[in-house]
Formats: sequence, structure tokens, C-alpha cells
Amino acid sequence: MSAIRNRISSLPERYSSALFQFDEVVVDGLDAIQFISNFMTADLNRLKVDECCDAFFCDARGWILDIAVVVRGVDRVRVLVARGRGQDIASHLSRYHIKEELIIYQTQENLHSMLLSGSQTEFLLERYFEISTPIDVYQQFPEKGDSKFFSTRTTNATLMIVDWISPRSFLLIVPEQKKSVLEEFVEYNEISNATDEIITYARLQQGWPLASDIPKKTIPQEVGLNDRAISFTKGCYLGQETVARLDALGHVNRRLVVFDVEQGGELVVGDSVASGGDDVSHVTSVGYSSEDDKALVMAIMPLKALQDKRGLTVAGRRATIVPSALLDSIAT
Repeated sequence: MSAIRNRISSLPERYSSALFQFDEVVVDGLDAIQFISNFMTADLNRLKVDECCDAFFCDARGWILDIAVVVRGVDRVRVLVARGRGQDIASHLSRYHIKEELIIYQTQENLHSMLLSGSQTEFLLERYFEISTPIDVYQQFPEKGDSKFFSTRTTNATLMIVDWISPRSFLLIVPEQKKSVLEEFVEYNEISNATDEIITYARLQQGWPLASDIPKKTIPQEVGLNDRAISFTKGCYLGQETVARLDALGHVNRRLVVFDVEQGGELVVGDSVASGGDDVSHVTSVGYSSEDDKALVMAIMPLKALQDKRGLTVAGRRATIVPSALLDSIAT
């Protein structure tokens, strides 16, 4: 793990990434809060206005349709999902909309986001946003009235803190038509752009999955984000029967896992993961750093395969499980 920490610490003092891009689905109306609560695994009712949480949206069988960040408003809910996936979620919700007083739509404008991290990032952003402590995950910060890049240009920028690549990073979101404002912001403040490979490496060290890491027919507990994305005490929601039954049984048969892979050739998404020489899964994410040939990869694994004493390999290279900051510990 020391090599991993050294890589991440070698990033610039502040850096940005365009790796995280989103679609926004909005449910707006008097019945919006209760309606969305009926389709997500997290407890929306516990949130205050403008608070956010992680959640899974499932089908009737309890299989994950998507992972999302959900933002509660007064009579309005915003659902942020990976770019290109908004229409599917909007259509899924619309199928169940009958007489509720609300409307469901995908935001017309695509959102463009930038992830910023590094020891000096907070000081930089304090010039433009009302950042105060303590800072909680998904806390949102309003713009300052004299912001040179945002308030004066009516960009409707959103800034929130996230822990996807480090315990303390910032996600800055603007409408797609204002993408040039972010580019100018980066240039003016001399922010370095990190490669997708490095950002993925940091993301995997944290253990944060993207929608592309979650295969079809995956149950929420198999992802390993129970504490932050699933409520086992809230009211009914679509797919809850499967989630509750699995909770009663006490264990899953598969889990999303991060591996540290030994030096060798380049790894790619889709490479085989083997246990005792038998292929049991495939790689869904790969992160590299330029400092050496080791890589972090993510895959969903049968728990029995993790117990095989003959060892684990990725594309024929020895692999070891990495304890991740965000994923629940694996009971084997």
C-alpha cells in the first residue's frame, strides 16, 4: 500500500479532471419526494433541503439499474447519473408515474463537471465560493457575489465536496454551454489536468465504483456501499424485497473488489480475473500511475474465489486485494 500512497501524493498541489460527467434527471412537484423515495435504496426523507446522498435505483427483482447522487429540494429532487444514462432513469420512473402531482424530465442541457483536489484547492475555491468548515461529503457551497468566473457570468455553477478520489475533493458543475468558463478557470488559476489513468487509480484506492463497474443482475449489497447507499429501515421501494431477504440471510455471494496487480504488461477493461487458474470475472476499471508498472483494477468477484489458496491473477499477473476506504470490508 505504501507504493499506492506515494503515487497519489505525487499529484500536483491542485489538479482537475473531466472524468466525472453527469446527466441530470429532475422530478418536480408536490409528490416528488415520496415518489422518488419509492424507487431508491437510501432514505430520502432523512435529508434536509439541499442535502445529497448516494443511492441505487433497482428494478422489481432488486437488480441495480443505476447508482446515483440524489439531491433533495423542497418539492423537487435532482438525480445525477453518469453521462448517457439519464434517459434510461427518466423512462424507468415515468413508467410508474400515474396520478402523482409531479413531472419527470431529463435536464435539456448536459452538465459539464470538473473534479478538483490537492492541498491548495480549498484556498483557491474560497475566492469564488462561500466555503466554510466543517465540511461534509456532498455539502454544497453558494457562489460569492463578486466571483470573477461564476456569479458575474450567470453560469449557475454548483460546487460540492466529494470523497470519490480522496477524503476531500471538490466537484464543480456548470451547464454544458458554459464549459469554456471552466477551461478559462483552469488556465487562469494554473490548475494542472491529471490523466484519467491517475484519477482512476485514486478512485480505486478509495474504492469508489462507477456505473460501468456494476454488471447487470447485480444486487445493491454486492457493491459494498451498504452504509452510505442503502437504508434497511426505510419504507417500501422497488426491489426492496430482494434487498431485505439478502440482509436477513446475512451475506452475499459476490462482491466488488479492488486488486493491486504486480508489474507486467498493460491491463485493459475486460481482462480476465482468475482464481486458482480458473477465470471467474473480468476487469471493469484500470488505474495507472506513471511511476511504475503496477496497477489497480476493479472487478466483481465470487467470494468463494477470493478464498482459494492457489491465488488470484489478473491477465496472468499476481493480484492482491486492496482494502478500500469506501467499500465495506469483505467477510470471507
